[in-house]
Amino acid sequence: MARPKTKDAEARSFRIRKDLGTRLDEYSEWSHIPKTVIVELALEEYLNNVAPVKKTAKLIKK
Repeated sequence: MARPKTKDAEARSFRIRKDLGTRLDEYSEWSHIPKTVIVELALEEYLNNVAPVKKTAKLIKK
């Protein structure tokens, strides 16, 4: 499942519990969805729930 390359991405490095890593590996293999995509979708959903982005007017530089 190829996805378009984006220039607005950056590499991150995290340590996760072994059981979550195993689940991620197994789900990625079963679903044929890259692990990066799974993590991005999960993180985005989580952050939307706990820290939604407020839609406010753009800050004006003084």
